[in-house]
Amino acid sequence: MPHAPLRFIKRSVLACSLAHIGIGAGLALALPAASAQVQTQKVRVYSIPAGSLGDVLTRFGSDSAILLSFSSNATQGLRSAGLQGSYGLQDGFRSLLAGSGLQAVPQPNGGYLLQKIPASANAGSTADSRGVAVMSGVTVVAAAERSAVTGGTGSYTGGPASGATGLALSQRETPQSLTIVTRQQMDDQNSNAVSDVMKNVNGINVQNYDSDRWSFWARGFAVTNFQYDGVSAIYDGVYDWGTTNSDMAIYDRIEVLKGATGLMSGSGDPSATVNMVRKRPTAEFAGAASLGAGSWDNYRGEVDVSGPLNDSRTVRGRLVGAYQDKHSYLDRYTQKKSVAYGIIEADLTPVTLLTAGFTHQDYKPRGSTWTGFPVLFSDGTRTDFPTSWNPATDWSRRDMQNTTLFSSLEHTFANEWKIKLNANQLRSKHDSVLGSASGGNPDPITGEGAYFFMGKYKGERRQSTVNVDASGPFTAFGRRHEAMLGYSHSSAKQDGPVYESVYPPVPGSYFDWRGQYAEPAFTRLGNDNDSTRQSGLYGAVRLRPADALSVIVGARVSNYKQEQDRSFFDSNTARITSRIEENNVITPYAGVVYDLDKTYSVFGSYTSIFAPQSNRDVNRNFLSPVRGKGLEAGVKAEYLDGKVNASAAVFQIRQSNVASYVGSVNGEEAYKAIDGITSRGLEMEVTGEIVKDVKLSAGYTYSHVRDADGKDVFSTMLQTTQPAHLVRVQGTWRLPASLDKVTVGGGINWQSSYYGKLWNPAVEDYARIKQGSYALVNLLARYEISKNVTASLNVNNLMDKQYLTGLGLFETGFYGEPRNVMFTLRTKF
Repeated sequence: MPHAPLRFIKRSVLACSLAHIGIGAGLALALPAASAQVQTQKVRVYSIPAGSLGDVLTRFGSDSAILLSFSSNATQGLRSAGLQGSYGLQDGFRSLLAGSGLQAVPQPNGGYLLQKIPASANAGSTADSRGVAVMSGVTVVAAAERSAVTGGTGSYTGGPASGATGLALSQRETPQSLTIVTRQQMDDQNSNAVSDVMKNVNGINVQNYDSDRWSFWARGFAVTNFQYDGVSAIYDGVYDWGTTNSDMAIYDRIEVLKGATGLMSGSGDPSATVNMVRKRPTAEFAGAASLGAGSWDNYRGEVDVSGPLNDSRTVRGRLVGAYQDKHSYLDRYTQKKSVAYGIIEADLTPVTLLTAGFTHQDYKPRGSTWTGFPVLFSDGTRTDFPTSWNPATDWSRRDMQNTTLFSSLEHTFANEWKIKLNANQLRSKHDSVLGSASGGNPDPITGEGAYFFMGKYKGERRQSTVNVDASGPFTAFGRRHEAMLGYSHSSAKQDGPVYESVYPPVPGSYFDWRGQYAEPAFTRLGNDNDSTRQSGLYGAVRLRPADALSVIVGARVSNYKQEQDRSFFDSNTARITSRIEENNVITPYAGVVYDLDKTYSVFGSYTSIFAPQSNRDVNRNFLSPVRGKGLEAGVKAEYLDGKVNASAAVFQIRQSNVASYVGSVNGEEAYKAIDGITSRGLEMEVTGEIVKDVKLSAGYTYSHVRDADGKDVFSTMLQTTQPAHLVRVQGTWRLPASLDKVTVGGGINWQSSYYGKLWNPAVEDYARIKQGSYALVNLLARYEISKNVTASLNVNNLMDKQYLTGLGLFETGFYGEPRNVMFTLRTKF
């Protein structure tokens, strides 16, 4: 027969009873015949949906932890009803291959080879010197990437991720703490925005800047690194451009890699990287829709349709749409959001994949706050506004529109090396006219003394990213290893008019404020043009000096340039220009993983990252970039054949070249660079199906963050410390027997106290304002009306806890959501 490309499935061989065998992403490890016999007899529970035979076999091989190799031509045009229930390996094969004319032939290495059932014993095959049947035309047996798609699996565990090193590694193979939030978790928790997701992620603290912007924190540092399908984006933490309000309808999963990630992301903070992975087309038709209604007139609808676009299924597409119209617990605040997503995949050849798509999000809020509400009265006592208090004017808004065009071309060579080219272009528009009665300290009796923050901001941002990388195995010293090499270039340009901001007093008593104030005509002062460019050449190798040991080393060489040009119509106002440029900045990476046995591994890593800064020294020179360096060590485990992942780690992160204020020079602020902040702590996590029909995601994080003098660290924007302790627990239980149509669940998010630094006018000095520890309890109840229709009810903040989720931004505070409910009806078709 002619040479045909092979399709291979490989999972970790931990399920086999062998000691000293590594987790091995991509290694074709030999198994003794006895192991194959044990594997054949072992009974597993499968839940594989119907689909093309090739896709179903891929899933079966992955769930069974076996090496299965077959020609894509052999399964072309064939379908399977899937597999539901408990099966041994041979029974599973018999059920899946019934009527296909194919059989799975055991191989000496413990794997299986898919062949046509011949008219005679040797028809369509040849025999090697050992008399073992092999497919003619097969020259290489290799392992392809394991699928990481979580949609449709119902799982709380995710597949491999490449955010740490660019190599596709499972959670146990990754020498850093990694949390993967699956599609099932997002649906169970009714997480419709990335801020909803991050509130439930282990080790992440979420705070509000205002009604439309959030900040994420990990291990004492702000999260400023965001990726889309593994490609880094340049993040603007001031305007945000909708990043922290991204809708989840288009995403399959969220991967959160903790610690410094300079190897793949270049510049940023040593906190975490958030990778949002988009949904992919399916080889079989699949459709889903949902309708939701909840507290404060919150209405939402979604449609998701996917499937092949030609008879041979070589072209596949997917369309997703969502619309949300909601009011809020905040008086007079409303929000409308529309989302559209389309993607097409085309197999140009059996080993060449072309992908192209777009995303669009239109976000229109009204009654938007600019910061929060005053926290202190003029006499220094605490204000006590209701949770629904909204300082915004009726006309205050922060409109945002984002459109992304993306494409990729991926080719796999016969030697298993793969090259991938990604190109993304993001265009964002924002039109903000803000008015918020957030300034000052009102008198506790008369309510006088508050003032407005008012301003107009408008602009357009264009960001382009190109990324190319190659990865694959190589052989050295008689062993198989892996390598990755890549280059990325991204640029962002934003421009727009500059308007005057005004701060008029709030008329009358602040206690009578109801949002009514005439919108002023903001005076245009000039124009603003900013640009940021970043490029990097990076590489890593994963060496396997022994079966149980893997060593990863890598480095990135980065170039960074940021320019600002602000001009004014008034000739008496000086033009503002600045330029920050860093070239050939090296960020090294090192990690090691050692398998103690088939369940446990120990790991350690050294990571780094850099962040250019605009602060100047006494000679008016920019300070060198802030450097973040991290050490992490711990243990990871896979239980129940990979259905449960667990990890425990200790970490230390240190920042150097942090700006420290030294005074004013000719009217300009001056700084010096010092070794600054140190964060030490512990992080533990367990996720997966811990027992049948019980899924759990639970974690605890402790971080001790101090500056060079051993004092608490207050962030520069929010002026808050970070809670030292975080607990995140979420789970579901599908009831047994006659109640199996009912699923119940929920979670608890607890965090310890933290402090804000706010100006106290009564003593004319800064005061520490405490937000005490609190726990938020959430509940879920879901009923399976039919095989394809479910109804669910989510209750958030069950105990109706009042708490501050924003504190210290321009002396203000911001309340989190009170108790609320959401009813959702979902259907598949």
